[in-house]
Amino acid sequence: MFDRLKYKKEALSALKNNWEQPCLLTIIFALLAPVSTAVFGLIGIGIGGILSVSIIVTCIRIIDLASQVPAGMTGYESKGKITFSDFLGTLESHWLPALLGSLWYSMWVILWSLLFFFPGIVKAYSYSMMFYVLAENPKIGAMKAMDISKILTQEHKSDLFMLDLSFLGWAFLSALASGLGFIWLNPYRVMTKTFAYYDLKKMAIAQNKLSPADFNP
Repeated sequence: MFDRLKYKKEALSALKNNWEQPCLLTIIFALLAPVSTAVFGLIGIGIGGILSVSIIVTCIRIIDLASQVPAGMTGYESKGKITFSDFLGTLESHWLPALLGSLWYSMWVILWSLLFFFPGIVKAYSYSMMFYVLAENPKIGAMKAMDISKILTQEHKSDLFMLDLSFLGWAFLSALASGLGFIWLNPYRVMTKTFAYYDLKKMAIAQNKLSPADFNP
């Protein structure tokens, strides 16, 4: 069952001791992605994809740290710390899959949007989990990651849409604070969607729509 309130609660618990690096990556994204997109076009889209996947990988590693805490600690709270060197390691292993994935995603969303605006939105949600698939296993390839995303989001595109809508209030408050609130809101949102991804993956495997082997290259 898709439970956005549970995902949001788990996200806050996981981030409790690890806000620094996701927030830093959000600042880098906010400074670099818009400028590079305006100047370099498709290259800028690729850079945005690399930074987006890097934030997702950071969230995955935070969750992994939390899963290793001693028994007795509540929720996903973790005393482990993600460092900037972890981000640099992510760039080394994920930059090319993230680049190709972002270009592949953008091409298909744009093509569907040319038909009409609504199909573009639907397909954007249908393909949205591909970045989480690539973050978890960068060797899987953009095309296969997109195919997996389409299966994961079957019957759940509206759930993901409502999940995004649930952050609108926080987005409004963040905008009122000269946009500074997005430094914390974006990690919260990405971490929440990471937990949603894990649950969608679990459900798809339980329903025999996918197998664990599908998430390997």
